[in-house]
Formats: sequence, C-alpha cells, structure tokens
Amino acid sequence: MNKQDQDHLLELAHGYIERSLSPAQLAELETLLSENAEARRIYVDFLHDHASLHWEQIGEEGQLDEIADLSDYRSSRLPSLWQAFAAAAVISLLGLVLLNPREKSPAFATMVRTESARWESGTLPTAEGARLGAGEVNLVRGLATISFDSGAEVILEAPARLALVDAMNCILTSGTAVAEVAESAQGFTIKTPSARVIDHGTRFAVNVHPSSGATQTQVFEGLVEVELESRSERIELRSGQRSLVEGKEIGQISEGLEEGTWSLSEATPSRNDLSVRTITTGDPGGADAYVWAGKPNDHLSDTLLLLKNGLGPGAPHRKAYLRFELGGITPGKIGSAELKLRFAATGWGLASHLGDSTFIVYGIIDDSLDEWNPDHLDWANAPANGVESGTAVDNTKVIQLGTFLVPRGIQAGTYGIDGEKLSAFLNNDRNRHASLIVVRESPEIRSGGLVHSFASSRHATLPPPSLEIRLVK
Repeated sequence: MNKQDQDHLLELAHGYIERSLSPAQLAELETLLSENAEARRIYVDFLHDHASLHWEQIGEEGQLDEIADLSDYRSSRLPSLWQAFAAAAVISLLGLVLLNPREKSPAFATMVRTESARWESGTLPTAEGARLGAGEVNLVRGLATISFDSGAEVILEAPARLALVDAMNCILTSGTAVAEVAESAQGFTIKTPSARVIDHGTRFAVNVHPSSGATQTQVFEGLVEVELESRSERIELRSGQRSLVEGKEIGQISEGLEEGTWSLSEATPSRNDLSVRTITTGDPGGADAYVWAGKPNDHLSDTLLLLKNGLGPGAPHRKAYLRFELGGITPGKIGSAELKLRFAATGWGLASHLGDSTFIVYGIIDDSLDEWNPDHLDWANAPANGVESGTAVDNTKVIQLGTFLVPRGIQAGTYGIDGEKLSAFLNNDRNRHASLIVVRESPEIRSGGLVHSFASSRHATLPPPSLEIRLVK
C-alpha cells in the first residue's frame, strides 16, 4: 500500500473506533481487511498503539494491580487479542473525544444543484448551496450535482449512493455518477467496490451494480485509468471507450455503449452467435444523410449527421435520415432489435443554451418513400418531413418507434432505442428497406444552442448507425 492508501486506511480505523463510519465506509474497511494482508497488519498495529496508550493510562492510575498475567486476562475475559486492542482503543479514544471534542470535518465540496431529487439515510446536507465535508449521500430519485473544490464536478443519477472522502476522492457504492474534471483536479478518483477510476483530465461516467459491485466505466472525452482493487492490473480508457470490471476481472476495452438498463457481461451476445446480425447504413442498399433549414451558415459536415431544433422563426433546424437493407432477414424472424448511434461533438453552439435533450426516432411506413437518394436529399424533398419546424413529420407516413435522452452537456457516446415497436416495424417492413428519421425534440433554452451529431457511414473512426438484430428460430 502506498502512503495515500495507508493514510486512508488509518482514517477508516479512527472512524471505526469512534463509531462514526457510514455504511459505505464500514463496507470499504471490511473489504480492505478481508482482501489485503498488509492492510490487516497496519490495522492491528494501529489498534495495538492505541491499546498500549490505554493500558499505560490505566496502569498509572493503579488499576492493573489485580491483573498479574495479561495473557490470562486475555484468555479469561476476552476472546482474542484483536478484541482486546479494539476494546481498549475504543475506551481510550472515547475518553480523548470527551476531553477534546472532535472538530467537524472541513468542507471541500458544494451541493450546487438538484433536480427532482429525493434523498434517504445520508449523513450530509442536501440543500442546494450546502457545503459538504466527508460523509455520504443517498439519492433515490432525480439528479444532483456536487462540485468539489479541487475542480471536479460529479452528477449523480438516482438511484445512487456516494461517499465523499476529500476534494480528490469519493466512493460510489451503487448507481451512476457522471464526472467532469478540470485540469486542476487531475488524479480525481472515484472508487467502487471492485475498482478505482482515476481521472487524467476528462469527462466520464461510472456505474456500479447495486448487488454485485460490478463497475462499468465509459469515457466521453479524455483519458482515465481503471485499476483493480489489488492494483495488480490496470487499463487506460480514452474517448469513446468503456470497460466492465466484475469481481477480480478487469475486462476488455470496448466501444462505448449507452445501456438503458444494467447488463452483466455474460448477457452480452457473443460475436460468434449466429442468431445475432448487425446491419449498418454503410452496407449495400443502406444510406444516411441529414437535411437542414433556417438561417444560412457554414456548419456543414460530410461525416457527421447533424441534429438541431432551433429557437424562433428562421432558426436552424436539422434532421437525420437512415436506411437499412433488410433483404437478408426473413420478415417475422426478428425477436429483438437495437438501434445504435455514435454521438460526437461538433463544437458548434453552446451546450449551456440547451437542457437535457430528448430525441425521437420515427419509422417511415410508406414503402414508396424508401428510395431516397442521400446525395440529393434536402429539406423540401426529404420523405415524410414536416417543413414547418425542427420536429415536424408527416404523421400519416411515419410511426414513432422510441425516444432516448442525452444529458445536458454530454456530446459523445452511444445512444439509441430498442423495444417491441422497433422490432415490429422491422418485421412488418414489406420491401425490406427500412427508413428512419431522427429528430431532436427538445428546443433550445436560448438561441445559439448546441448542434448535436452522430457518425455517418463516412466517418473515419466511429462506427456508422447500426441495427443489432437477434433472430428467432
């Protein structure tokens, strides 16, 4: 263990003796002692030192005269030396606390914002603007943003339980935390039951399974290190990458995925599973494009599909069109399907002028509209387009298949939809050319807001829009 780890262990040991540990801290201490021999040695030495001080104090007061043999005392009065040390240390430190009341833990963070939040059984204040020191919060509903004095900002997404340690460290025991870390806070660490996620100047998300402690990490921008609790293995994750740590397995680096529900790795379809097919807009017969209207500008892209719902008359609007070739899949044989879109930052517009963004995916049900040409698609001739706004479509020619949410300030990652509506649409497509429209439903808070985008089939590094289809026998 390095100096920082040793100091942290001693803090936990002090807290245990003083009975001030939160459930998360107690669980962390138990894990350390059960899995790390060096931690057990340091802990026993710590208890021994405090117990020695206690016995010396009692001896000076003449209270040891009746105990001729300490080993006899141990065997007759207490089950083990460990418990003797612990009991003595508790008595000693409680006495010290009574004489010198412990100062309140200094604050190093601020609860800057809560959204529809509900809290339970935490030890820290949860009001907006409250200053926070070491302790725990338990968010059961909504969102909460905590700003650390070091320059790190963590958004909790309920349900989530987070213990604050200091300005550079916190412990996520369950749920999801999205972190944005300034340069001043490089090295900021989110610890979980199975891993440590160490920032090197980035935006990333960490999710902890509430029962297994499995840790999923996804990087939106920059670089993080993920290391096992034992520190015997670590990996680096860069923009667009993710990993899953389960038990003592650090897992492989893979493309970042945005999962609607927690999914353990063994539930992930095998690439060798012949019942799973992946179809992209870059396949023969597939296509992708975007159309736009509004004030002229030079914000155009050959590799990204742009999305925007502008504010006010004449504001810029953008919608994306996708086509998938289903000729190799028999109608009615699709058991489930998932649409995956790889979002990327455009650098156009201000994220602060936009809230959380909801996107709608429509399926075009009029087969006569499927033969659109991406090279000649525009706002006026795009199939089933409603030209009057950034969200309008011809509802007689489309069906809504689903929605997804991109949180405020997040511009990269994999998003999309799945579910019965998507599967049914694909199964019922008669000409086996499935066309989709993607629009951003959420309007700007103020004009000049962010332009969202996801990779097209012409992007140099990101995968194109894809359908992951599981077939039934």
